[in-house]
Amino acid sequence: MAALPVSEKICSLSKVDLNLLTIFCLIYSVGSISKVADMLDISASAVSQSLRKLREMMGDNLFVRSGNILLPTVFSDELYDNTISIIDKLSTLLPDSTPSRKKRVTLYTESFISPLVVPELTEKLLETNSDISLLHRTEDLNEQKTTELLNMRQADVVFSTFSVENSNIRCQKVCDIDLVLVAAQDNPLYGSTIDEELFRNASLVGYNTKNEKIIYYRSIADKKFRSSERCLLTTSFASILIIIAKTPCLGIIPERAFATYSEMYKLRRVGTPFPLPKFSIYSSYRKESNKLLSTVLDDLLVPTT
Repeated sequence: MAALPVSEKICSLSKVDLNLLTIFCLIYSVGSISKVADMLDISASAVSQSLRKLREMMGDNLFVRSGNILLPTVFSDELYDNTISIIDKLSTLLPDSTPSRKKRVTLYTESFISPLVVPELTEKLLETNSDISLLHRTEDLNEQKTTELLNMRQADVVFSTFSVENSNIRCQKVCDIDLVLVAAQDNPLYGSTIDEELFRNASLVGYNTKNEKIIYYRSIADKKFRSSERCLLTTSFASILIIIAKTPCLGIIPERAFATYSEMYKLRRVGTPFPLPKFSIYSSYRKESNKLLSTVLDDLLVPTT
């Protein structure tokens, strides 16, 4: 079949209301008809009517409702990918158009994971001179919460200790985490190792979390090796490091964090009479995410041997 001449292709576009595609892209981005209505200063019914027209034109439902959020269909994902770049280019032709702002990527981690991945991720984005800016938030995470944040488009990337299995999400291991027991360099109560009796009565500062894996391993250690509660639980990883450095307290932190911050906070490793658990960090993001972001996340992966 012969290809249509350029003029005929342009004429065929007259049948398409480009405003419908613009509204579609906005709904896809924010997942809400009412939010789009507020952005455009029009009624929600006008947005709904535009969506209905586009649904009829495309022969697809485009979105399905989940609570207060509209989730895109597979067809909708493909339509958005093929449309958004065209809309962006058209917008730059307007007389009052300004250079596009950086694309904001919303990143979620647990507090204790943040110092292990966020600095390196930021560094790699700066190295690429990318048009991405990061918005970082911390949250108690599990597999269900991670899936919800991504599918509800509240997050673009989630770093957690959970491997997520979902058809819309790509999940990959970033690294393994070894934990170490640490004390201040000038802590006089403990030597290079600690025996069970000393550990049983030691003042420990710990991470306050709902992470099921951490709670499970902590309960096993406490039941076998502890006779008292921890002196402090906090959601602030920085506070853990400061308190260990300034008090006789001991704390268990990721080995990678110890390697990075031991000199700054004057910390030293203390050997334990029992093995400490290990964890893995996973990055999870929607499969249609920005290609540059996907490449940067791939670069964070620990090399396989």
